[in-house]
Amino acid sequence: MTEETKQDTVAIAWCDNGLVDGKFMQGVADVLLKSGIQFETSIRSGGNQIARQREHVIRYWYEKNLSDWLLWVDSDVVISPEKFLRLWNKKDKDKHPIVTGVYFTSKTPEEPLMIPSPTVFEFVEKGDTIGIMPVHPLPDDKFIKVHAAGMGFVLMHRSVVEKIIKNVPHVPMFAEAGSEKTFIGEDIYFFSLCGKAGIEVWCDTGATVPHMKRFSFDEHYYKAFFGGVEKKNEKKIIVPQGAGKLITPK
Repeated sequence: MTEETKQDTVAIAWCDNGLVDGKFMQGVADVLLKSGIQFETSIRSGGNQIARQREHVIRYWYEKNLSDWLLWVDSDVVISPEKFLRLWNKKDKDKHPIVTGVYFTSKTPEEPLMIPSPTVFEFVEKGDTIGIMPVHPLPDDKFIKVHAAGMGFVLMHRSVVEKIIKNVPHVPMFAEAGSEKTFIGEDIYFFSLCGKAGIEVWCDTGATVPHMKRFSFDEHYYKAFFGGVEKKNEKKIIVPQGAGKLITPK
C-alpha cells in the first residue's frame, strides 16, 4: 500500500476513577461498532489524578505509535457515530490537527437551574494575566477556530505532540497551573501549549454531545421547564391521572 492510499488510523482513550456512566459506555460501543471506522485500540487510565492520567495516556499513545489520531472522550460524555464522524470527516493533519466537538458544563453542578456553558473557549487578557471565556452564544452548526476546549470530545493528530515537544520542550503535556483567580486546569494548560506551538484548534459546533451531570431536580426546574408560575386569573388546566383528555374548568 502506498503512502497516498494508506488509511488514517485512530485509537480511543478515556480516564476514569473506576466508575463510568452507563450511557458513556453505550456511546463508545456504538462508535466502535457502527461508525464504519476501524479503531486500532482503546487506552484507559484509571485513578483520581486527572492531569497525571491524561499525561500517561498521551505519552503512552505517542511513544508506542499506536495510531495516527487519538479520540479523547470523558467518562461522563455520551458520543455517537454521527457526532464522531462529524469530527472525523473534518480532520486534516496539516490544517485541522485538532478538532473538538461541544459539550456543556456548569460552575454550580448541584444547584437548581445550573447555567450551562459550552466547553470551548477563547483566551482573554485579565489585567496582567490570561484567562478564558466560553464561546457564548455558541454559533449554530459552524466550523470555527477556538483557542481551547475541554478534552471530553477531542480528535487530535500525533503531529500535535511532535510540535509541542519541538516548540515547548521539557514540560508536561497536562498539568494544573496557577492558583486562585489565575488557576487553570489540565485541559486549558494543554491548549495553551498548543497555542505556543502554533497549533490551530477547530470546533464543529454541530458536534454536540450530552454531558451526564448531577443537578437538583426541584420546583425551580419544574417552573423553568413549564414556563414559570401561572399568571393570576389564568384558568388552570387539570390533567387527571390516567386520562388522555384535558379538562378546562369554567
